[in-house]
Amino acid sequence: MNPSTAGVAPVLPDCESPRLLADLFHALSQPLTTLCCSLELTLQQTPTEKQYRESVTRALAQAEQVSWLATGIRELLDAAEAAPDLEVLQMQAAVQDAVSDLLPVAELAGVRICYLPRSPGSVRFEARRLRRGLFHLMGFVVGWGGGAVVRIELSESGEQVVLALTVSGEGISREAMESAESPESSSPASSSQDALPRDLTRRLGLGIARATFEAAGGSFRAERGIESMIVEVRLPRVAAVESGKPVLPTLEALPFPHTS
Repeated sequence: MNPSTAGVAPVLPDCESPRLLADLFHALSQPLTTLCCSLELTLQQTPTEKQYRESVTRALAQAEQVSWLATGIRELLDAAEAAPDLEVLQMQAAVQDAVSDLLPVAELAGVRICYLPRSPGSVRFEARRLRRGLFHLMGFVVGWGGGAVVRIELSESGEQVVLALTVSGEGISREAMESAESPESSSPASSSQDALPRDLTRRLGLGIARATFEAAGGSFRAERGIESMIVEVRLPRVAAVESGKPVLPTLEALPFPHTS
């Protein structure tokens, strides 16, 4: 048995989606309450200019959290809806674009990426949703931080296109693995996001990715082992004849700057 995958446990339980929404709405209530209290106190007092500025600064910070959470909730709900405008897309190019977009973030975080596209992977998807789903998925694995090594493989298995991401290395700390009981990453952090629990932002990002791929008829599996984190997405494959595009030859690992 491979020690890196021994004792794997599911990261996302079946009940995660409703629980995630409940946690997001609970998190949303906190800055709203703080914002209301702060504004009420300001109205009841006669603050100095300095106190007034401090009060407005606090209110703006809470408003940013509210905006970020509301946007995340809306995106999570939208991701679960079936896309109306589908087209035949190649996963190979879409994943490469997503990896390239997050390379600056990965470099800053000390994360090394190796992308191995072994198939063009034609799928039927809406381009905007595919890009969004991949962005959140890549953001999740990059979010593990310094020392992590991310291996991304794209292949075909029967009638499915398989995208597998394995995260290993010293970046997968005990604390990080424990926080992944229902993890998710999101996109690069903003100041309002930083003020929220890290596990919640992780869960939101991975939840959006999961909903996006499942809404397209795919399956999503995320598991954590002793030494690694494994995320696998399977999507219905579009035959080369149906896609109208020639089958490309198998490619070797793309030479990204921090490919190992």
